[in-house]
Amino acid sequence: MKFKEMIKIELKKKEDFPETLLNLLPRGYQELNHIAILNLKPELREYASQIAKSMHEILPSLKAIWHKTGKIEGKYRQPQGLAHLWGDNSSEIILTENHVKYKFDFTKIMFAKGNVTERRILPTRIKEGEVIIDMFAGIGYFSLGMARTKKPIKIYSIEWNPEAYSYLCENIKLNKVDSIIKPLFGDCKEKIMELKENKIRADRIIMGLLPAPVDAIPSALSVIKDNGVIVYEGIEGKESTELFDEFSEIANREGFLTSIFERRVVKIYKPHLYHVVIEILVKKK
Repeated sequence: MKFKEMIKIELKKKEDFPETLLNLLPRGYQELNHIAILNLKPELREYASQIAKSMHEILPSLKAIWHKTGKIEGKYRQPQGLAHLWGDNSSEIILTENHVKYKFDFTKIMFAKGNVTERRILPTRIKEGEVIIDMFAGIGYFSLGMARTKKPIKIYSIEWNPEAYSYLCENIKLNKVDSIIKPLFGDCKEKIMELKENKIRADRIIMGLLPAPVDAIPSALSVIKDNGVIVYEGIEGKESTELFDEFSEIANREGFLTSIFERRVVKIYKPHLYHVVIEILVKKK
């Protein structure tokens, strides 16, 4: 039985829960380490605690239930409006995914579970001896999985959010990949310039940021090898070429030829728009 039907049946037993609101209940919830995060419509929010208690009754394996009223916003793209409803009120967790451990506080750090396939695919692309730059590393979303393959010589992981950077450093030690990943704190364009001055050039550059980091393309190209791969993300139509065309126009001006190695649709972003990842082969003219 689906979650919405289960919770409706449970709440029908409660005399003080309005029957008119039953159809407004959510179809599902986000789960992180047996912690459920609900997104309730405004009409349901005064009954949030009651919904949480009923939810625990039908899903006893849950350790805690939280309610999200805000979006991912701000300079550092942080979750907003998370409130504890039931159970353990600790918000710092260690999530294991694809044999990688991610430690973070889910009230301060965004973790997109919908990107699990992408976090699994990228490490399979790595070749022995690569130098990699992860321009928007976060807590190590992609860097950790790539490092655990033991194939790269070095991964330079750049992050400018102090909270995320702190967890990145912890996660490097937690996953025992400190000999491979070098964390760098600060703006990626400034840190790229430092890498360039130190004559560091990458076989592969990860540009995992939404919306697409168009302004960072020239910086990435300035440290890619004459034949390299840039992993570029953005939002576009399911069959669109807009992201690649935009990237190629800038790359051509910078003296590079481009071609698509693979384009992947990660998930739907909003009606008719999708989160897309493109692995782009770049070659110096």
